[in-house]
Amino acid sequence: MTSQYRIRFSGNLLPGQEPRDVANRLAVRFGMDVEAAHDLILKGSGRVIKHGLTVKEAERYGAELTASGLVIEIESQDETSASDGASVLAAGSHGSHFASLLQARDDEAGSPAPSSVPIGRGWGWIADAWSLFRQRPWAWIGAVLLFYLILMVLSLVPVLGGLATTILGPMLSAGLMIGAHAQARGDDFRVGYLFAGVSNKPGPLALVGGVYLLLGIGVVLVVAALFVGIMASTGVAMDAATLDPNDLDSLMAMSPMLALPFLVLMLLGIPLAMAVFFAPSLVALSDVPVLRAFRLSFLGCLKNILPFLVFSLVAIAMVLLGSIPFMLGLILVLPILTIAIYAAYRDIFLL
Repeated sequence: MTSQYRIRFSGNLLPGQEPRDVANRLAVRFGMDVEAAHDLILKGSGRVIKHGLTVKEAERYGAELTASGLVIEIESQDETSASDGASVLAAGSHGSHFASLLQARDDEAGSPAPSSVPIGRGWGWIADAWSLFRQRPWAWIGAVLLFYLILMVLSLVPVLGGLATTILGPMLSAGLMIGAHAQARGDDFRVGYLFAGVSNKPGPLALVGGVYLLLGIGVVLVVAALFVGIMASTGVAMDAATLDPNDLDSLMAMSPMLALPFLVLMLLGIPLAMAVFFAPSLVALSDVPVLRAFRLSFLGCLKNILPFLVFSLVAIAMVLLGSIPFMLGLILVLPILTIAIYAAYRDIFLL
């Protein structure tokens, strides 16, 4: 029989941590009321937070709770003491929600299963990102600017530049996720983390870019074939090189079917974006195989449509505001939104 473990809150916080700060962190990450989180910290000594874990699960959950500022104890449990876990964070509805967020993530071969989070976490991801950004602002600004500079320079190379950016993009973005993960665990973020994906998992992360490229080409071919078929059925032949937007508007008015390729582009393109959104993070931080990472990323986004809607609206507003003073505000906005991707990944797949 496999040994099982439980996590118990010691009642103490890590040195230098203030109860109110830890309570705010718990409230943002787990959708708890701040006062309920504060009450838990003050009165939760000895309470079992999670039980029935494998050693790997206990280590993972323990690390995440420690990163939040709690001092926890990981204990071995036997069958007779398993009932002790009935006290799992019994702090009202907020505590129940917190406990539900700590369900085991052992689905396929140890892969993390995506969980649903409250709609308010769409804003919470940005709040978490700001917390990490303000600790190391210049390092984050430098890393993100270097990230976009590298991709912009590569994109100037004819033909091969587009291929290089597609392959290298996930590798560099994974490095930023690795850096954010390290910072969340107490390390200092450095610009060098940008290349952590290149040095640690170059093959799988390059494959992420390759798979994304092939799927993107497939989407384009489907849409192009559909467009050509509809054009042929209308009996109209047009030279793409001389195609005028006004001509396209006229054709759309004559044949509403021409809107179908654009609809198909959205129906295929949005799921593809969902599938690749968390893929680099899953490969780099959770050792998930590439194809499974695409599937889990899609499921993680699908199960959290409402939080992502909130996140998207806030992100659009931030980008618009950041663009007003000669794009200078984007120097702050882009790093924060980059860290927010890690915050969402951690929320959905790790916690």
